[in-house]
Amino acid sequence: MGLATNLAHAPLVVSRRFAAPPALVFDAWLDPKAVGRWLFSTPGGVSAHVEIDACVGGGFAIHERRDQFLATHFGKYLELVRPHRIVFTFGNSKDGPFSLVTVQIEADGAGSLLTLTHHLLPDWTAMDASVRAGWQSALEGLARAIGEESQGHTLIMHRTFQAPRILVWKAWTEADHLHRWLCPSGFTVLFAENDLRVGGVWRSGMRSPDGEEFIHCGEYLVIETPSRLVFTHRWERNRLEPVANTKITVILNENGAATQMIFIHAGLATEESACSHRQGWTGAFENLARITSEAVSHLPDSRQAGER
Repeated sequence: MGLATNLAHAPLVVSRRFAAPPALVFDAWLDPKAVGRWLFSTPGGVSAHVEIDACVGGGFAIHERRDQFLATHFGKYLELVRPHRIVFTFGNSKDGPFSLVTVQIEADGAGSLLTLTHHLLPDWTAMDASVRAGWQSALEGLARAIGEESQGHTLIMHRTFQAPRILVWKAWTEADHLHRWLCPSGFTVLFAENDLRVGGVWRSGMRSPDGEEFIHCGEYLVIETPSRLVFTHRWERNRLEPVANTKITVILNENGAATQMIFIHAGLATEESACSHRQGWTGAFENLARITSEAVSHLPDSRQAGER
């Protein structure tokens, strides 16, 4: 078993406070029934197999059915010091490669403070935002598993577009392009408008196949052309969520002539809402793939698109 961590890259660190004492939080990491409800789980996913040998040198195997895809997670426990410290290797294949995760749990008043440190695999550093969001989502699931109120559900999606990054960025940030794709499959975009600056707002409407109209809107929080966009999201009319804002992060990474997108929608109120939004965004990203592909086909030399 090889431990292939990226020591040249700063480790990823995520923290969360819990009202429960350290022992209760610690035990939830090693109880197979509890683990199946929260660790590596995703909205709509179904726990297919959880196997835990909770001793130093023992390991875990956790499988979750995500639509037609079986997500697999494997690791070995290197340290178990109840109730304060868990160290384990982590990989998506039983043969590795494996990264290293340390969970430190300290008393914090009547509750506890958990700090998770993940030394990423070299190939994962471009995905650190996705990994961070995944752990944050997992810790919210841990809160729910031990009977505490969480801060919502997080939807994490990945998509590769066969188009230069600048074209995908324009599709996310220019109203004329948003008007062509920002709706689920079968819906029609009614309008799209935006003021692309930090503090600026965006707003768009769409109509469902049965004629129901939806309006959503938000405010831009971070704009890093052409790689990162962060904005709030809420339903203004016929809303599917409470009035409180959720937050969307879009990260675009170059992969040759293609663009890898990390999409994170955080703060969704319920698992049902997260599943509904996954379906809606999946259809929208099919639209986005179509319009970016059409744009590439009209370029005289697609290799020059990234220079424009």
